[in-house]
Amino acid sequence: MQKSQFQVIQKLRNILKDKIKENVADIFIIGSALKDNLFPRDFDIIVLFKEKNLKEVEEELFKIKESISFVKNVHIEPLFLENMFEEKIFLSLLHEGFSIKTGKFLPELMKLKSYSIFSYNLENLDKTDKVRFAQALYGRKKDGLLYQEKGISLGQGSFFAPVEREEIFKELMKRWKIKYTRKRAFVSD
Repeated sequence: MQKSQFQVIQKLRNILKDKIKENVADIFIIGSALKDNLFPRDFDIIVLFKEKNLKEVEEELFKIKESISFVKNVHIEPLFLENMFEEKIFLSLLHEGFSIKTGKFLPELMKLKSYSIFSYNLENLDKTDKVRFAQALYGRKKDGLLYQEKGISLGQGSFFAPVEREEIFKELMKRWKIKYTRKRAFVSD
């Protein structure tokens, strides 16, 4: 995470911490702003409400948005305790959510590490480019991007990368025009 992003998140945390009261159980930041993305597109904020009082929720979301108006491209969404497990956003929250209340990432609170599993295919590359890609990813002496970013090789054509570093690996795949799939997994120590 870049220094300026870290400063914005710290400022957000200081402001949003005061909003956690009464019907607000916690507030989470997710998305590109938390990942090592050189150009985060936006700030995604999820407000976890204890009860589904829509008038109160609307007022609280408005107050929150007003209090952080210095941040550009903010998306704020409500999530309700009663049905949070049914919501599509819940898995993203589990894998990458930063809790304003605790100041920690959810996987850390659960004593887990969240990884992206990349599987890729080099069939579109010629022999020389396959070697060059392998050197970029693995290095010559385990000094490539995978090891620099604390990833784990899973064998030919796949690796684990920490979720907060997945954007770096997506960029690598895009730059080399490599077809890949990405899934997420939790790992315990």
